[in-house]
Amino acid sequence: MISTLLPLASIALKLGSQLLGSSAKPQPVQQPVQEDRLPPTVQSLFQRLGIKDADSEQNRSAINHFMGELMQTLGQENGGQSLPAAIDTARGQLANGTQSTRLDALQSELNTLKDSLGASNLNLDQLLGAFKQTLPNGKGEGVGKLLNASA
Repeated sequence: MISTLLPLASIALKLGSQLLGSSAKPQPVQQPVQEDRLPPTVQSLFQRLGIKDADSEQNRSAINHFMGELMQTLGQENGGQSLPAAIDTARGQLANGTQSTRLDALQSELNTLKDSLGASNLNLDQLLGAFKQTLPNGKGEGVGKLLNASA
């Protein structure tokens, strides 16, 4: 269970530290290592959404880029909230038609990803719902706890 959350936790920590900045000395940024495979949790997420070949070489970089944008947007939009609460807030904004320009930009990123994946029926609310299902339930667990710790 924990090993499946490590890739998301790593992304969350990196984004949290970038978004919030620190009064401590900045750490040198390591160059991202090109992964041979998507993390299992991300593969599972996109398989739930009907993308069978999410881990193909062609799709991997597009999905990694989108997931980075997603985490950054959720962090910027909902600083201080747990990840599940940030997802709920974003979904509420989408349902009410009150989404911010950041969520509009994320929708644009998703449209680009949809074209790349050939998944015309994928929408942002559906993706956020499936993403929330990949997170552990309970307050302060997993990635949500790491995002809160970063805040």
